[in-house]
Order: sequence, then C-alpha cells, then structure tokens
Amino acid sequence: MRLSTLLLASLTGLATANFDLYLGHQVFGVFAYGPYLSQDDVSGRTIGVRCAGSGCYGGAATNINVLEMHFSNNPLYHWTIYKDRGHPYKIYGLDGRTYGEYILFPGVNFHHLRFAETRSGVRKFRCLTQFTAAQIRAGR
Repeated sequence: MRLSTLLLASLTGLATANFDLYLGHQVFGVFAYGPYLSQDDVSGRTIGVRCAGSGCYGGAATNINVLEMHFSNNPLYHWTIYKDRGHPYKIYGLDGRTYGEYILFPGVNFHHLRFAETRSGVRKFRCLTQFTAAQIRAGR
C-alpha cells in the first residue's frame, strides 16, 4: 500500500466563498480527479501541496510554517501561507497580493472507506476568501 499525503477542500462551507482545508492520508484509490498530493516542489506546472513544519501531518496547525497550495494553472490557483508573517494567516498569490486569510479551525476529523479506497484527515484551517471549493475543483 502506498501512503500519500493529501489536502482536501471541504465540500460544504458555512459561507458561499469560504472553504475548509483538511490534511490527511489516502491509501490506494482510483479517482475521477484525485486529491492534491504532497510534493516537495509545487512550482511551475506541478500541481499539489507543499507543507513545512511539524504541524503538517498530525501536529497542531500552529506548527505549520509554510503551506503552499498549487491547485491549477488555468485559472491560476497557487497560494501560500507563512506562519512568520503574522496572524491571521494571509493567503499570498504568486503576484504578492493577498487573496484572503486562513484562521486556525481544528477539531473535525473524517474517515471515509469505500471499496478499496480509504481517506482520512483532520481539518486545519478555514479559508476566508472570494474563492470556493467548487471553483478550485472546477479548475482541475
């Protein structure tokens, strides 16, 4: 079995333009479109998520130093948050502009088993932005 790290945008949000970020694990699966896998480098055309810090995979979200998310190139959904730039965590685009902010929002876990596929994870952040989870998924 191959264990990969993934990031999921929540399917439901409390407001129309906000979404939640979950970090978790995926074990063997076939998807119409897959999760955003953990990568060491998500620059250029590489889609995925780069997370640095001890809070990425099981620790507290307060221990995430950098979370870089590259969801699509067209439209360009490539944002990064930095712990050392203050709270709330601002969402920075490649152009240096801010596109909203993340707030620490832990406490919800999920475990999904369907046939040969298992997904599980824990919510880390709520994203307050103009973008929705549906827009991000549609960009794939």
